[in-house]
Amino acid sequence: MADGDFESRGTRGPREDAGERERLIAAFAKAASEHGYRDLTPDQVARYAGLSRARFEHHLGSKEQGLVAAQDAFLDRIWLDVLGACQTRTDWPQRVRAALQSAIAAVVEASSLARVFAVEATAVSLAAAERQFASIDQFASLLGEGRRLYPRAASLPQATERALIGGIFSILSGHLLAENPGAIAALESQLVELLLIPYVGESEARLISAG
Repeated sequence: MADGDFESRGTRGPREDAGERERLIAAFAKAASEHGYRDLTPDQVARYAGLSRARFEHHLGSKEQGLVAAQDAFLDRIWLDVLGACQTRTDWPQRVRAALQSAIAAVVEASSLARVFAVEATAVSLAAAERQFASIDQFASLLGEGRRLYPRAASLPQATERALIGGIFSILSGHLLAENPGAIAALESQLVELLLIPYVGESEARLISAG
């Protein structure tokens, strides 16, 4: 029996299995960041993780499944960062601003990887596109509190929050596609204002966005 065949049976314990999977997901992200999704191979990922191709297949199955696993890890990390940023503010508009700042910082810091997930992944994988849509809904939920706090927002169309967050995703993706992540940070004030206008009004949103 070949070593790879023996490894593919998953004879390791749960803790070691979990550790290997985490290493492979991190390696997938690194390889995708450096090579892009199209040119990435499972063998590259396994080599980056210091594991065999058999272990890649055991934990991640296929290249597309590895993509979605790495995308999940990336989006989950941004989500946790955003929640942490929100906890540093008590005023709702300032929480929105802090959340957007945190998300933008994460995207700019890992712009090559963010480009893979925001542009390449959604073009080649239905599962990756569905995960991005679910993430839009998740981030949109943070805006829902504004409806309760500001009477003027109570009658907004139900799709408002999703449209706002979807618009932000689209703008960021456009700059990632153009490989111009530096321009994203410069948009921060405008994007904060865009998110807040339906809830607090144009004048107040402009004041808050100006910081």
